[in-house]
Amino acid sequence: METQNEPENNYSYFYILAVIFGVLTAWIVTGSILYMLLGAFLGLLTAAFFVNVLVRKREN
Repeated sequence: METQNEPENNYSYFYILAVIFGVLTAWIVTGSILYMLLGAFLGLLTAAFFVNVLVRKREN
């Protein structure tokens, strides 16, 4: 019996970087806490798109 050791893909670093840079970008541009939250949300949406559409298509 053989077991295949496929590497487990961990994409959490994409989401962490997206939140950090979304907050930093909004803070530098506006300086408002509300826009910092919006920047974090938009960063998460961008990372989700990147992981689900672009990265997974490349792996198949």
